[in-house]
Parts: sequence; structure tokens; C-alpha cells
Amino acid sequence: MKRRPKQDPSTERGATLKDVARSLGVSMMTVSRALSGDTSHVGEKLRERVRKAAAELGYRPNRWARSLVTRQSGLIGLIVPDISHTFFAEITRGVQDVVEPLGYNLLLCSTHRDPATEIREADALLSAHVDGLLIASDQPEDSAQYYRKLWERGAKFVLIDRFFDKLACPHVSTDDFLAGKLVTEHLIQLGHRAIAHVRGPGIRPARKRFEGYCAALEEHRIRIRKEWVANGNFRVADSREAARFLMCLHERPTAIVAGNDTSAFGVIRGCREAGLRVPEDVSVTGVGNVEGDDHPNPFLTTVHWDRLEMGREAARILVAALRDQSPPAPLRDTFPPALLIRKSSAPPAP
Repeated sequence: MKRRPKQDPSTERGATLKDVARSLGVSMMTVSRALSGDTSHVGEKLRERVRKAAAELGYRPNRWARSLVTRQSGLIGLIVPDISHTFFAEITRGVQDVVEPLGYNLLLCSTHRDPATEIREADALLSAHVDGLLIASDQPEDSAQYYRKLWERGAKFVLIDRFFDKLACPHVSTDDFLAGKLVTEHLIQLGHRAIAHVRGPGIRPARKRFEGYCAALEEHRIRIRKEWVANGNFRVADSREAARFLMCLHERPTAIVAGNDTSAFGVIRGCREAGLRVPEDVSVTGVGNVEGDDHPNPFLTTVHWDRLEMGREAARILVAALRDQSPPAPLRDTFPPALLIRKSSAPPAP
């Protein structure tokens, strides 16, 4: 009877740090430092030898064992209102560009624009011992209590795209006031004076865009008419109904500034259902550039800023805090908005 050849135990159970160390004749501590990227104790040549040996032996780090030593799980939580929205998909891709090459795993949660779900998801991620959070919050502007408590407890998180004026924590965003002003001024330059606004929900970006709309009208001495301001809540259905209401007014506007692109799509639908053409009868603008530069036939005049880089920068801020073992500094990074003129805006009909 032939005896089966003896197999390397590391191939049966998976190679360990000890196996890698023994193959190179170095200590387990040296291997651990080399694989973690420690440049202060291990030179580049030895780090490369360790990485090569680990790959040849099929070594895979035990994340949970490592977390007991480092007190870090290697997990980062990302919370967004709607992952199906291309705006947040771009932010997510930017975050991945930074965290995944550094060895972090991303846990993604979509709240469906429900503030209560957002808090539950954040609690669940923290209970799962994520190292930090990246959050595009849908909490109302006056409801920063939850994140204030997290900040006071020393939790590491960065807010993306929206933040709270009275909470000094790190965040990345655009200048929403300027975004609202840019599209309104564009319509004024086309000759419009009857300009309505379909507002977003009670979050900071919606308020600042409305303030930008008002500022542009005031600078050009155009009266702000309350009946021409309707709620669209950044939703297609609500914005469609808002547009239908505006188009049924005895004195209807000739242009509509929507709070974001999703809202603008609803506004366009509502205008067309009311028997009006866009832009021949009514011009419509959005904010956010959801159609994107790669769209085969972009239609909506809107405002763009770099969401990919926004996600990357938020991730960089968080990772720097995780590696320094200290809370991230309460800094603000603003990405400038730019007007994109397309086919949904035109001079008012004579």
C-alpha cells in the first residue's frame, strides 16, 4: 500500500504568519510589520520579500485576529440616501478608489431618504465595529443631535454633500448657494422674469439653493412671488405635481428652477402633462448633473461639481483620522459648482 506524500501543513490549513516567517528566517513581528506597510522598522527590500513569500504561500490575513491587536476592524461604513441615484453612486465610487487599495472593506447602506432609517443604519454599523463612517445625511437641518452625540463620544465620521451649520465636524460639499444662484442668473440672462422655484426637503442644500435663487432675483430687482415657490422634496412625483400646480396658475411662470436634477425631471414631466413644451413654452433647470457628461443626449441645463473627487476627499479625511488614531479635524472642503447649459432652457416665448 502506497503511503500518501506528506503535505505542507500550510497548504491544508492556510499559511500563517509563522509559516511566512519560517520560510524567510525572520520573526513573526517582522512579517507582521512588513505586511502592514511599516516603513519605520522594515526596509523596502525586506517588505517586498515578505509580500512575495506571503503570496506564494497563499497567506491571507485574519481580519478578526488583527482587529484584536490593532483595535481596528478594517471596515468603513458609507450611508447614502439612495444608492440607485447616480449622484451617490459617483460618490461611492470615489470612496472605493481610496479605501479599497488601503485594505479597508466598505459597508454600504441606502436609507431610501428616511432619516429614521439613517440613524438605525448608523447604529448598526457602529455595533458592527466599523472603524469610521462616511454619511450623506438626510436629517433635517435642525436635527443634528444624533451626530453631535456621536462626535462628542469620539466617533470618527465625515459628512458628505450635506452638513449642519452648528456642528463642527469634518465635511465635504459644494457651494449650494452659488449653485442655486447660477441657474437663476442663467434664466435671467435669457430674458426670463417670471421664474418659479420647486424646493427640496428641509435639508441644508435645499435651503441654500433656494437662498441663491432669491439672491439672484433680488440683485436683478425681480419680485419673489410666494405662489411661484412650491415643494418638490427632491422627488419626481412631488415635483411633477408642483409643476402641474404652477402651470395651472392664472399667471404662470415662464421658467422653473428645480432644487435638483431628480426634481427637474418631475417638473419637466408635469409641464408636458399640462400641455406645455420644454423649453419652447417653459424653461427648466436642475442642480446635480445626474445625466452626466457620458449621457448620449444630455438635455437638462444644470450645475455640476466633482462628486467622484468629493467621495475620494471624504475618504482621505477619514482614513487620515483612523491612521492617526485621533478624531478628524472639523474642516470643510468645498467643491466649486459650474453651470452646464443644455437644451432645457431657452429665451421666453414672445
